[in-house]
Parts: sequence; structure tokens; C-alpha cells
Amino acid sequence: MRKMLCSTLTIASIFLMLPALGSAQEPNPATTYQWPQNKPSMEVSNGVPVYKIQVVGRDIPAINYFHRSGKTEIGFAGTPLLPEAKGTAEVESHLGRTSIHAKFKGLKPANAFGVEYLTYVLWAITPEGRPVNLGEVLPDGTEAEMTVTTDLQSFGLIVTAEPYFAVTMPSDAVVLQNQVLPDKTQGIIQPVNAHASLLPRGSYGLITTGTPSRELITRNDQWPLELYEAINAVQIAEAAGAAKYASDTFATAKQELQNAMDMQNHESQRKQEISYARAAVQTAEDARIIALRKKAAEDQAQGRSVPGAQPVSDTNSPHP
Repeated sequence: MRKMLCSTLTIASIFLMLPALGSAQEPNPATTYQWPQNKPSMEVSNGVPVYKIQVVGRDIPAINYFHRSGKTEIGFAGTPLLPEAKGTAEVESHLGRTSIHAKFKGLKPANAFGVEYLTYVLWAITPEGRPVNLGEVLPDGTEAEMTVTTDLQSFGLIVTAEPYFAVTMPSDAVVLQNQVLPDKTQGIIQPVNAHASLLPRGSYGLITTGTPSRELITRNDQWPLELYEAINAVQIAEAAGAAKYASDTFATAKQELQNAMDMQNHESQRKQEISYARAAVQTAEDARIIALRKKAAEDQAQGRSVPGAQPVSDTNSPHP
């Protein structure tokens, strides 16, 4: 049956292969969150919290680390979407870069928040609201550890659930935010409010058919997480019109995905399979961004706007 799967790019055909779990593992239907000091109104439906906040703009505590010698420690607190999550990070400012060594606990498979989410991403948000993707958070069980660098000096840190690692704008499924530790965060620190505009639920569109399984996906499955992400990325790019507006780039993404799927039955080639899958994710995101920009330019030239369309931005461009 897996041989049949290698010939299709439809994400639903893979998710439907997985046995559905009970309602206890249904995804959290929360649409947004508020920071802990301003908790949103909450209702409980079938034992699952439902948050009623509709605004997607968020004020995120940010820290100006300046240039100093030595390291400083910050904490991470879980949001109402994942209150049991927590973490710490050592931040060290160097000449021209800032290094971050972060540890997280209390994470669960990202698709617990919705079938479109497969992984977590660590973001730096500037005080002006510009997001920078710092890298994928890959839990080992419920814990994760990562070391990254950024050229930013003043920023806030958040962790979001995402459909794949190469996204260029954060979703509103924020599970962790940084916080100052009064007894450990040292040096000249100026808390500022970094306002970020987050992509609301549904921004990637309906990318599955039928009724996908709610089985929680981890890196320990026989199908590697990277392959799920690649299928997700290609489907999302296709839904954004990449086949029409970025045909060459999209065709490359599909071929890279097919290369990964062709290796699924060969355990000895797992590293190469993951390499192809990650290449497919990155290329598919490029195709999606190209398509969105071309569609926006086309709509502008024709003097129309698309209701509900999200502004197109890349990682290094300010987002209104």
C-alpha cells in the first residue's frame, strides 16, 4: 500500500491511512491566544478550551541585549494554548551576531492544534514587528534543545506551531513566549513591546480532502516528519496557485517530493529521503511566495483586491 502512496502528492491520501484516535486527541480549536497577563475569555466545549479572541496582532515582550561580555538567561512561558510548556535560553551577544541556546519542555505533537500543523518554529520578533525564522524546534518526546544565531540585537522570542519548517510568517498558534527572569536575566536590558501580526487560522487554506485522521504525528513514525512537512508544503503551494504563477519552481518542488517518496521503502536511504523532503519544503515555500506576489501584482494591475488576502512578506521584510 505504501508503494501506491509514492505515486500521489495528496496529503489526505496519507493522513487517511492513519487510524483515527478518540476525541481526547482532537486538536485544540483555539483560534488565538492572549499573553498570560491578559488572558482571553474562555469557554469549554467537550472538555476542550475554546478561545474567543479574534484579533491577530500581539504585543510581545522584547529585550535589547546590547553588546556585553558573558551570557544572560531568559525564560519561556507557555501560552493558554499549551500552558504546561516552558523553557529557558542562554543568550550571548557577540560582535555582529547574537547566539541563543534554548531548551523547551512540555511540548506535544504540533498537529494537536489542527491537521495543518506539523512542526514548531522559533521566531525572533523585532520591536517593529519583523519576524525572523530562527529554525525548526524538533522535540525528542516532549523536550527540545537547539542553538541558533541571529544578527538582531533587540527582539522577542516566540515558538509557534507551523505546517512546515520553512514558513516566512508566524502563525497565531503561539505556544511559548520569552520572559525576563528577575534573578537570572543580567546586563543592561530594556524591555520593549514588539508588535507582531500573526497569520490567523485558515490562512493556508483547506488543503485536505475527506476527513483526515487526528493521529498525533511525531518524528518516531515510520514515515519521517520531514516527509509529512514536504507533502504539506507542496499542497499549500498548489492551493496558493503556484502551478500557474510559479510553474518551474513548483515543478522542482514536486520532483524533490517525489524523490523523497521514492526512497520511503529503503531504510538505508533515510538521510537522503529527509534531505529531498526538506529541499521540497523550501522550494515549495518559494513557489508559494512567488505565486502570492504575482497574484497580488495581477490583482493590483486589474484594480481589484482579494477579500481576506494576507499581505505578502518574506522573512526579512517588515510586516504591517
